[in-house]
Amino acid sequence: MRNDMKWIRGFLLLVSIGFLTGCLSPVKMDSANKYVINKMPCFVPTKKTRPIILLVSKPETKAVYNTTQMAYTIKPYQIAYYSLNQWAETPDEMLQPLLVQTMQKTHHYKAVVTPPYNGLYDYELDTEIVSLLQDYTCRIPVLRMNVRAQIIKMSTNRVIATRDFSVIQPLPQRSPYGGVLAANAATVQILGKVARFSNKWM
Repeated sequence: MRNDMKWIRGFLLLVSIGFLTGCLSPVKMDSANKYVINKMPCFVPTKKTRPIILLVSKPETKAVYNTTQMAYTIKPYQIAYYSLNQWAETPDEMLQPLLVQTMQKTHHYKAVVTPPYNGLYDYELDTEIVSLLQDYTCRIPVLRMNVRAQIIKMSTNRVIATRDFSVIQPLPQRSPYGGVLAANAATVQILGKVARFSNKWM
């Protein structure tokens, strides 16, 4: 009986120590900071409305950037990812709605639609995110963003225009958040360029 009581007291002591340790000294795991690209141009070139239905497809993305991880480089030919800073969505998921809203703001199209769309449409705007990279190899770090755009005329199912748009945007501060600010500023420029390109060919 005495041995049993000693065992029970020892067991309760261990449980108490484990409980207090868990309450008073928890292991805290840092959670990632999540950021978005959602800035749009204040001014978008407008054009007379035409009876055109434009389909804006979801952008393709180079595999190395097709992730919520935020890419950077500190030496040539190398790409790394921040561990505690990332995008809230993948770049293509953030860019597509911005493209749609920008095209709508030109007032050039009867309608701007996205897949899945079962109706007929006149043109398709396809884009590809070629790069979205914070570059610290320069004296002043920059955000490099490159987007390729092409327009398909659906009546002939042929590509009628293709163009690459590149922006090199200095980081306002040498940090991941500085890269976020630069990415939003670069996106504004890219959106304006794509809008002018689309208005020219449709």
